[in-house]
Amino acid sequence: MEARQLTDHHYTKQEYLDFIESCEYKYEFLDGSLRMMAGAKAAHNRIRRNSFLALARKTEDCEVYDSDTAISVYLLNKIYFPDLSAVCGEAEDEEGGIERLRNPSLIIEVLSKKTATIDRGEKFQAYWKLPSLKEYILIDSLSMLVQSYYRETEELWRIGNYTQPEQEMEVLSLGVTVPLAVVYDGVVFPEVTGEFTD
Repeated sequence: MEARQLTDHHYTKQEYLDFIESCEYKYEFLDGSLRMMAGAKAAHNRIRRNSFLALARKTEDCEVYDSDTAISVYLLNKIYFPDLSAVCGEAEDEEGGIERLRNPSLIIEVLSKKTATIDRGEKFQAYWKLPSLKEYILIDSLSMLVQSYYRETEELWRIGNYTQPEQEMEVLSLGVTVPLAVVYDGVVFPEVTGEFTD
């Protein structure tokens, strides 16, 4: 989703929660600043839906959440809305306001032109502050490319790259695999490649 940061007012977390409960749009909370999440394009939405349905069907021990569920990076006083997330074990929610998970095992972001830098940089650096996070997966919406980062130790991440429809994307935190052909089912890529388009 496209992001637009609002910096004209410093919000407390409670002000943010009160505001977003009655707001028609999603806003992320960045330690006092708000960033509006605008609508995504068809490829982005299809990838997110395909991935959610595939993962929700395959896993029994973990619960998969869509983009309506926020993640609280409580150590940094930030709240994000990833495209998908999952919790293995009992979910820890922050009290009051919108649903905010504190202990995701898995976070998935679908990359677009306007969010790729944020997803790869700011958000990844924030998410890895969560002790519960085992895996971060980035799915390109312009071309068939999935990059996964699995935390084997506090300092060591295992990296996976998937680029072919016959490849099985390993989701190690959930103990499942999903073919890229399923993730990208129905997605039409633009003819010009090399940069994001949504």
